[in-house]
Amino acid sequence: MKAFILAAGQGTRLRPFTDEIPKPLIPVLNRPVMARVMDLCRTHGFLDLVANLHYKGERIEQAFGDGHAYGVNLCYSWEDQLWGTAGGVRRQADFLGSETFAVVSGDVVTDLDLTQLLAFHRASGAMATMAVKEVSNPARFGVVVTDERGRIQSFQEKPAPGTEKSRRANTGIYILEPEVFNHIPKDEVFDFGHQLFPKLLQMGLPLYAMQTDAYWSDVGTLSQYLYTNWELLTHMELKQRVGRNTVIEPGAIISRDVLIGDHCHIQSGAVVMGYSCIGNGTVVKPSARVLDSIVWTADDHVSVGDEVIRSIVTNGRCVSVGFKGLAA
Repeated sequence: MKAFILAAGQGTRLRPFTDEIPKPLIPVLNRPVMARVMDLCRTHGFLDLVANLHYKGERIEQAFGDGHAYGVNLCYSWEDQLWGTAGGVRRQADFLGSETFAVVSGDVVTDLDLTQLLAFHRASGAMATMAVKEVSNPARFGVVVTDERGRIQSFQEKPAPGTEKSRRANTGIYILEPEVFNHIPKDEVFDFGHQLFPKLLQMGLPLYAMQTDAYWSDVGTLSQYLYTNWELLTHMELKQRVGRNTVIEPGAIISRDVLIGDHCHIQSGAVVMGYSCIGNGTVVKPSARVLDSIVWTADDHVSVGDEVIRSIVTNGRCVSVGFKGLAA
């Protein structure tokens, strides 16, 4: 089966780090977030993938190639301008348009069961189905109101506290029939959430939502990015917490919840504690004190020699992250 990965955005809310690399290459537990999306697609039989590219797209193509290293067939849709989520997919109608297909954002971390979503979609007879997840803070999301069968009745965009009609957030993961292309203008900027789905709803076409309890996180902001790494370090069963060819000298202090990548050097006297993630090729010096932070590099190596607390560090940049209003 086929899937479209949305990978063209500029990732402005992850600056300054996306000044260096595009958002789909930002590492989550030392693995590019888009690689995790491809893993999800492969697991559920979506093997023929196309990703749209615009901002620093050559870096994405260089990193993933034809996708064979990830067990998929990957091709690319270059956009000379951003055409919007639905508009970008519309440009690949010839590739996608003969069968049911999936659309997945290239910056989500999730273990959503795409097989279950596809089965729900087919059983409901939907033209479009989205996965939705109940959240504690609907004000951060577009939320969906459905009937008891999951048919969508209305949408509400980032409702003010106390005004929400639903707590079911749109995850940005869709199963679509090729007939949707009849409702997306060709060569026009067009969005799924703000334009296509309200249009289908107004026309009375079958638009459904499946609620999921799967893990889901959009790593679109610095705080959510750091928090996502913490969640995964807390809840994921990691077979190996220390990577290949990594040296941890006697006298270094490392907490059991830390993840350390390949080819790292943790020098004697260094302290790495809490839910910290140390990227491949990092040198942690004796003077370093790292707590609940992420360290990675877009190049060959990075070194840390200072106190780093609840921060993201890469290539000479260190950003301390606040968490006001983060709770989902």
